[in-house]
Amino acid sequence: CLQPCKEWQDTGRYHCPRKCEVRRKKKQHECVTSCEFLKSIQTAKQGDCPPPQKASGFAAACVQGCSEDKECPGIKKCCSNGCGYTCQTPANMYKGVPLKPRKSMAFVEDKKGILEVSWISKFNVSVEPVFYILQRRWNHGIHPSEDESTEWQSIAMTTEDHVRLKDTRPNRWYQFRVAAINVHGTRGFTTPSKHFHSSRDPLPPNAPKNLRKGNFTTGRDGTLSVIIYWDLPQEEDLPIHHYKVFWSQWVSRKAMLQTKKNNWKITEGVKLATELNGLHPNVEYLVQVQAVAFWDQKRLKSAKSLIVFNTPHIDVRSNYLSSSEEVSNELPTFQTTSNIKRIEAAAPHFHDNQLQVKVYWKKDEEDSNTYLLTWVPVICSGNNTRAEETVTVQGNHFIITKLLFACKYKVTVQPVTVQDQALKAVTFVTTPQCSSVKAKGSKRLHCAREGKSKHKKVILRPEKLTAAFKIVNGSIRGEFHWQVLQSHPSQQSVTGYQFSWTEVPHISKQKAAPDTVISQMQILPNDQPFVSVDNLRPLSFYQVRVQVLSIHGKGPATVKTFQVPQI
Repeated sequence: CLQPCKEWQDTGRYHCPRKCEVRRKKKQHECVTSCEFLKSIQTAKQGDCPPPQKASGFAAACVQGCSEDKECPGIKKCCSNGCGYTCQTPANMYKGVPLKPRKSMAFVEDKKGILEVSWISKFNVSVEPVFYILQRRWNHGIHPSEDESTEWQSIAMTTEDHVRLKDTRPNRWYQFRVAAINVHGTRGFTTPSKHFHSSRDPLPPNAPKNLRKGNFTTGRDGTLSVIIYWDLPQEEDLPIHHYKVFWSQWVSRKAMLQTKKNNWKITEGVKLATELNGLHPNVEYLVQVQAVAFWDQKRLKSAKSLIVFNTPHIDVRSNYLSSSEEVSNELPTFQTTSNIKRIEAAAPHFHDNQLQVKVYWKKDEEDSNTYLLTWVPVICSGNNTRAEETVTVQGNHFIITKLLFACKYKVTVQPVTVQDQALKAVTFVTTPQCSSVKAKGSKRLHCAREGKSKHKKVILRPEKLTAAFKIVNGSIRGEFHWQVLQSHPSQQSVTGYQFSWTEVPHISKQKAAPDTVISQMQILPNDQPFVSVDNLRPLSFYQVRVQVLSIHGKGPATVKTFQVPQI
């Protein structure tokens, strides 16, 4: 009776027939019955009002002290005393209410970590069905502690006398309690159970998510600094103790490998950022972040998340970033040999309304478990084009989705490692014609005419790039605007804009102070052909570069140099 409307938290606000007519057309009768029941238990507490003549003390006062049960504290109901309404202790509080289950509970955990919690119900004579609500709380640590436990949380509602739980975790001390409920009410929860502690060993933490970098700053010695950020992994078996950050130069020349060292540092506690100092200009760096937890004096380490980026070029004579270099988050390409024995592809198939293919590869035992997988259509019958796509994979297989019909794809995989060279392994996948593919139920797909391109590909370039400067909070702000012609059919394929600015050192009259941001790149959405840049320096020159991003890739850049006026 609770199921149809359990998601409606405040049923009392709704007119049940009207609400159910909109939300539950197929099961309207069940919905109205459930809604009215939920409405009644929100407005009327269990038990009966005592006879008016039995009221005494303040309960007998001739006042309008309440109008509904929910206005009364605790278990008290809003009852008449003959000349008014006051909050009174109900009679027949537990008439027809089921007895509490026995306080002892049993716990059985299987090898997969699934926990069955069971209890013994006392004999109940009840025509109405009895529901059981199971609640749980827990605390971390070596010993159980009720003072450090979480709040009680309802985790199951059932008509059975047991529940199977799949989300129990090691290193937690759990307590449970259960209440029996029917339409007349409940006698409340049992006393908390004895503590339960899982017997299985915890899993290592998950890898940090969304690894990214901030802006570059330059120091007096000509080296660069950058802050690396990441997000918390998904919920863990164990609390994370700290993060370990590795960084090194990413080089492809074998002669240089022996001269490059791998640096590392440990964060303070569970901070989600760290600053890397002493980076060299015009160098490609690999940064990896690993989460570390402790279990019984043993370190448990996550897989490493990674990011590859280029540091900008610096003019050694002036310690300025060169305008000819651009900060990039794009993963690098490689030209060396592979430790992967081969890469293979299954037959392309249509699933979830998209064409996809599974690729897998065999590796040497010494290979990294992290791979760089790329795919790009090299030829299509309809002259369709699409930019190369890249993904980082943990393991040795991946399902590539959203493929084009009637295309030949080049698929490349390469281990991610800084200790050794690694060549690409390559395979080719040919996707079928749309007309030859059947969806579920052997139905043909609705296909556009194959072999003809609907629109010729148009490479878009930003136009009318302009700048305006003004004072905001004591500093100079530059406001940059541009346009993209609306007449091109491929305008609809624009996905965003890449905007970057760099201070031009050899014609700027002032030297940048240490830790001053002098180069920045941003990715903007397709509905924002403008951007503001703060803290520009007067009389300095800035080179601004804007590119259109589309499903076809990155378009040609529009580049202009602006001088900030002396405002």
